[in-house]
Parts: sequence; structure tokens; C-alpha cells
Amino acid sequence: MHVEIYKIRGRQYKYQVTNYRIGKKIKHKKKYLGAVEPVNKAQRKKGGGRKPSVFARAITSEEHVVLETALRSNNAFAKERAKTILLSNQGKHVKEICRETGKEKRSILTAIHAFNSKGVACLASVKRSGRKPVFMLEQRAKIIQAINTEPRSLGLNFTTWSLHKLRDYAMKNGFVISISIEQLRQILKHGNKKFKKSRKWCYSNDPEFAKKNSLSTS
Repeated sequence: MHVEIYKIRGRQYKYQVTNYRIGKKIKHKKKYLGAVEPVNKAQRKKGGGRKPSVFARAITSEEHVVLETALRSNNAFAKERAKTILLSNQGKHVKEICRETGKEKRSILTAIHAFNSKGVACLASVKRSGRKPVFMLEQRAKIIQAINTEPRSLGLNFTTWSLHKLRDYAMKNGFVISISIEQLRQILKHGNKKFKKSRKWCYSNDPEFAKKNSLSTS
């Protein structure tokens, strides 16, 4: 029986090791004796340990008036941020503010950091940019070009477009892999395109049909 020291995650621990034989094999039985260096005396690593709490900086009298006004406003974003900042200024920790406001930790920290860097300007919500277009300009142009073309001239057996027909045609001809009716509607809207009312077309094998038709309508 003897004592061995093992290093685990940068710290040393003592184990009592007992050797015993089973047949021709020697087995080892280990018993934990404790850390070589007591936990309360172990040196902390640089940057380790509990992170300091985050609080809102000192509030000026002018800022306090603005925050109190925002607290009574109908602007939900400004109201929530003002409440967070005032609670933090009272010395409440982030976890306490989370419990009191029902907000996530990340949202509370963002509000406090925003106030510490921008002041009461952080009460104004930032207008986020919309979602980037899903389809390339070339794809949109092909769809617009298709709706500007009479379906019969494309070899189709109908005379007017509909959203469903246009979608099927765009997908069949490889303009897009997939597209929803709403996405198609938005592309046409941005291109200032509207569907024309259905018109009836009359066709004839008579070579003089166009001439006769123009005379009949004149």
C-alpha cells in the first residue's frame, strides 16, 4: 500500500493505492484522500472566478426626468428600458431585474450597456433593416418579362396569366427552384405589375383572318 499523486485539470490530488493479485494479474485499488493543496488556498487562474455584476451608471437629474417620463409612456420599448435602468440604478442585480420584469438576462444586459454608452438616447428603438431579397435581380427580371409576354407566344394554352400559372411557368423553366404565391405577388408589386382582366382571343387558320377581323371592327 502506498500514496500516489494524480494531476487533474491543473490540480493535484492524493490517492491511497493498494496492490493485490488475482491469479497472474496484479490489480490496483485506489482510495481518494483529498487535494494536495486545500481548495480555499488554491490560487485562482487569471481571468477566472465570478464575473463582476453589471449596473447602470449614475443617473443625472435631467436623465432621471426623461426615464420617469418614459416609464409612463405608451412606448413599450422605451418603458421597458427605462424600468430596467431605474431598477439597476437602485442597486438591483441583473437576476433580480429579470425576475421583476420577466425579461431575459441578455435583454437586461443590453439595456444597461446601451444606457452606459448612449445615455437616454438608448430609449429610442433602432429601426432594423428588412430581410434581404430572396431572389436575384436576374430572376425577378425574367418573371417580369414573362408576365409582359402574351402566353400564347410562349407556347402556352391560355391567354392570360394568373399567379399560379406564372409560378408554374417560372419553376418549370428554371427561373427559380421554388417560389410561393406571396413572394411572387411581392415581386410583381415592386415591379408595378398587375394582372390584366381576362380577354377572349379568337384564332383562325384563314390567312385573311386578321384583315377581315380588322375590317369588321372598323
